[in-house]
Amino acid sequence: MSQEPTRWNRRKKGRLRERRGKARSAQPGRSAAWATGLALLFLFLTLLALVLVPMRLEQDVEVVREQIATVFDPAERLVERAQFWQGRQMEAFYSFLLVGDSESRLRYRVAREAEDATIDTLLAITEGMSVEVREKMANLVPLSFSWHLGHQEMLSQELTPEGLTPEDITPVPSDEDVAERLRLDRATYAEVVAAGEGLKEVLAVERAAIEGDMERARFFQTEYTQILVFLGLSATLVVLVLAWRLRALMKESEARRWETLRARREANGLLRATGDGVLGMDMEGKCTFLNRAGAELLGYSARSVEGRDVHHLLHHSTPEGSPLPREESSIIKNLASGEPISGLNETLWRAGKKPFPVQLSMRAMMDGPTPRGAVLSFTDMTETRAAEASLRQAVQARDEVLAVVSHDLRNPVGTIFSAASLLLTFDPPPEKREEHLRAVKRSAERINRLIQDLLDVARMEAGALTVHPAAFEVESVILEVKDSHTPSAEEKGITLQVEVPPDFPKGWGDRHRVIQALTNLVENAVRETPEGGHVTLGAQKDADGETILCFVQDTGAGIPPEDQDRLFDRFWQVSRKDKGGAGLGLSIVKGIVDAHDGQVWLESSEGKGSRFWFSLPSGGCQD
Repeated sequence: MSQEPTRWNRRKKGRLRERRGKARSAQPGRSAAWATGLALLFLFLTLLALVLVPMRLEQDVEVVREQIATVFDPAERLVERAQFWQGRQMEAFYSFLLVGDSESRLRYRVAREAEDATIDTLLAITEGMSVEVREKMANLVPLSFSWHLGHQEMLSQELTPEGLTPEDITPVPSDEDVAERLRLDRATYAEVVAAGEGLKEVLAVERAAIEGDMERARFFQTEYTQILVFLGLSATLVVLVLAWRLRALMKESEARRWETLRARREANGLLRATGDGVLGMDMEGKCTFLNRAGAELLGYSARSVEGRDVHHLLHHSTPEGSPLPREESSIIKNLASGEPISGLNETLWRAGKKPFPVQLSMRAMMDGPTPRGAVLSFTDMTETRAAEASLRQAVQARDEVLAVVSHDLRNPVGTIFSAASLLLTFDPPPEKREEHLRAVKRSAERINRLIQDLLDVARMEAGALTVHPAAFEVESVILEVKDSHTPSAEEKGITLQVEVPPDFPKGWGDRHRVIQALTNLVENAVRETPEGGHVTLGAQKDADGETILCFVQDTGAGIPPEDQDRLFDRFWQVSRKDKGGAGLGLSIVKGIVDAHDGQVWLESSEGKGSRFWFSLPSGGCQD
């Protein structure tokens, strides 16, 4: 009866010893992890201090520097300025006393006012400074006032037309009052100058003290930075040592974990989580397996393709649909030779005889030195080819934009360059100079118009073309556009006409943008209309009463029907041989009309001219 409890106790003690051993083996790892965490925390705090402490000290230095720049430097300059104006007053006062120059009083007043303004500014700057500075200011101000007060009596005296005699330049015993006055004034002036010098000395002392504080702050900044860098390096070293120790303690568990992951990857890595099709073949070219992605790409089930010939199943025809002989198949040739395939562009055929572009890779399956088949992986390149086509179209559009812009910029830039070169090289007559300058102006306006058109197109494509609708007079807008284009039309021998019924209702839209749309249409019409033709601007009421219709009609050659569908595309023109613009005008017109929720369309017959229409909301329906 006593042996059974003894065995039970032994088993219990063994389990306890095992758990204690595991706990002891895990304890160093936990301790190292805690130590590493504390070291990382210390390193973080050190780096944070390394950033914040120098920043805080730099702020102190910046405060001192700002105080010097905004207080001490201006104060010292103001003291010197005040002394300058005091000297000017002294010179004017002596000139008045000794020479009798009546203009001296005016110079004295100007210098006095400048000194008072300087003293007032100096008082405002030194108001918050030390007691010593304010005491010096308190000493300077009354001395200056007393000195000025002593001048008032002499300056207020009326002079004889002749003034003083030359003998009065040096006071003589008979003129004791003047001599005494000059002596007292010199003494007072000396006191004022001394007070100003004393103020400058106090400012210099305080400036030196605050500069010393700035130097100490810089010294501490350097010292603290060095200490913090040392602490950061020490903490980094500790972290490295602890990390190495922790890595050694966890090496065994990490190895087990990676062993598990490796086994899992070996079992599932070939066919898992890939969008590429993977197909196995034997040496006869028959399918041995097909992964899920391959089945989805080909439209076959994995079981339905097992044992079937890969060439007849997937690679039997060229991309054009003509039969591809087996001996010419790259898959079969490389299968026989054992050579690998990497990134080969080919065409495979889905179920239902549908071709699709792929990129092939093939590697032999070896059993020791003997090949047992091959693994064929293929990637669907349909979206890639579509993206490449889109990219080519984008590149083509970019090249087209560059070609159009460079073509339209070449002529005005060449004109500006030629005119500027002539004006710099020669000195033409005024009429020629004006002609060249007008050519430069026209070219610059053409460049600016092209840039504005490009910006408007960019805004339209980005959906950022904004309009600010309001009620506007339709007839005034049409007349404004007509007046602005009358000179160019008359120069070409074209008549501009306006057809707007009387009492025509107001329109609702952005007046500036409507003028821009009409301007583009009129410019196109004038350009396409031959000499002696007519261009008509007009407006009509729509039958619904809520819409107005604006139109521009010309008597040009008209637009062929096959070109009318692309007429509002950007950078496209009916005639590419003689371009009068960048091909953006009609595209901008469409964008402006779309922004007003309107429509734009064309009525044209070859040989009879064209009429462009666009609709806008009526101003009456917005009330």
